[in-house]
Amino acid sequence: MSKACVINEKDCPFYNVAWGQTKGILAAESVASNPDLQIRITEYKPFWEHSLHVHPRQAEVIFVLSGSGVSETQEGRNPIFPGCAAYIPAGVEHATLNPNPEPLRVLIIKSPADLQK
Repeated sequence: MSKACVINEKDCPFYNVAWGQTKGILAAESVASNPDLQIRITEYKPFWEHSLHVHPRQAEVIFVLSGSGVSETQEGRNPIFPGCAAYIPAGVEHATLNPNPEPLRVLIIKSPADLQK
């Protein structure tokens, strides 16, 4: 979309992914998209552990809205909780873990954006 707009996250439906559910706020499937920036709300299901993975050309910020979890890189594991932001530069192996019985809800910002849902 090439014009300014306001997007209510409640109008963006969740869809299921292996680690829980996610929705695009500014994403390929949203009413607004931008090739340079992507914003999603993701809920990691209880007791979920991602394997370490890498986005070779994508920087990522994971901002915790509710719940708590762990951000893991090769440098170690750090607790994340509401108000925390984990920054992962492009090319850094990382994983987000939810070792808890309640969902971990995060805002994920990536740049550049994924080209598809």
